[in-house]
Amino acid sequence: MTEQLLDLARENPLLLPLLVGLLSFAESVAFIGLLVPGVAILFALSALSGSLEAALLPLLAGGVIGAIAGDQLSFLLGRHFAPHLQRRWPLNRYPEWRQRGESFFLRRGGASIVIGRFIGPVRPLIPFIAGSCKMPSARFTLINGCSALAWSPAYLLPGYLTGLGFKHLPLIEEQGTFILVAIISLIIGFQQIHVRMHPGAGLWHWLAERRINPQLTSILSLLVISTALFGLSIWAQLSGRFSAINEGLYTLLYGIGQKISPIAQFITHAGDPPLLIALLALASLTGLLIYRERRSISLLFAGLSTILVNHLLKESFRVARPEAGQALLDSYSFPSGHSSGACAIYAILAIWLLRGQSHKARHIGYMLTAVLILMIGLSRAFLGVHWPLDIIAGLAEGLAIATLYRLWLHRYPPTQTLTLTKTLPLFLLPVLVYAGVMTLF
Repeated sequence: MTEQLLDLARENPLLLPLLVGLLSFAESVAFIGLLVPGVAILFALSALSGSLEAALLPLLAGGVIGAIAGDQLSFLLGRHFAPHLQRRWPLNRYPEWRQRGESFFLRRGGASIVIGRFIGPVRPLIPFIAGSCKMPSARFTLINGCSALAWSPAYLLPGYLTGLGFKHLPLIEEQGTFILVAIISLIIGFQQIHVRMHPGAGLWHWLAERRINPQLTSILSLLVISTALFGLSIWAQLSGRFSAINEGLYTLLYGIGQKISPIAQFITHAGDPPLLIALLALASLTGLLIYRERRSISLLFAGLSTILVNHLLKESFRVARPEAGQALLDSYSFPSGHSSGACAIYAILAIWLLRGQSHKARHIGYMLTAVLILMIGLSRAFLGVHWPLDIIAGLAEGLAIATLYRLWLHRYPPTQTLTLTKTLPLFLLPVLVYAGVMTLF
């Protein structure tokens, strides 16, 4: 599949610039841009273009044209239809959006168009506000064009250079570049969606306006997605239709892992079951003894359940490990126990530690946890002990279990908020010490 996508992009050199232009347009249109997490897709498209060593100028031109067109449309909507749109969703439900945009525009004037283009929460609104405030069209068009010329390189060059750099790293081949870009884009996409789930953000308001509980909806959506992904990975394993891709990716990742073996071993030990259970036991004791939170014992139950479920699944499917893994381990391979355990337990710990914290603190914590989980999963393929499909299934399994815990926590919320500065070091230090000792000895 990766080869087909790469071939399609090679055969149609204007395809990526066209997609970048369309996405830049959608990102810039009033109200639509509040909902579209386009940053992740723009990064992926520009990184893919860099990995193919495609011409940079058409890509930047697509971004400039799309951004100018989107902002110009927003300006015209504000200039000619602002009174009508103020009586429509979302402005009739959330007048503070317009007030915030007007305040920013009146305070900064024409500079707000330049500044606003780089600020997510107000970027799609400023051109609309400028039009509704009857800013001269010629002046807006001039500032719009100049700011788009700066915006396009600022947003597209990091992805392009990332793809170009990965392409020329000695450890990474073309398909490896595609995998890395996909992982980074996945993390950015998660980050963008989570930002939009902040109370008061666009996606949160969109759900709340329809009288849908945004928090519960996000939990249930994640549960459905993780369960569906787990089911698809089981089907892929049983059908055998993806065996060639599975083996090809394994060969690629294992080849990279042989060159970075000490790093891969250090990362993989951070997902060892004894360490994970010890962390959950520590969290349970901390909650019981310090915070007097009896429900903290659920942490240990969730972790033990994860390990038990994974063992039962392995015994049910009885998939043999790769040849390199058979020399090290005698257990079955599918799904990956390290991947499922790390995903479930580290995610559960993050949920438990970050409860009651600000959205910003939770956002940073979840992002760092996601990176750690993905690194542990990849380390299993680097070491040659798991097929890539094992890792995908393990991550999906762990995510489903962690989401079930989050759903339980939504139903039975804790009574106290943890002091993050005091509790976080209790869990970071054991991970670093254990992984270091196991790697050395």
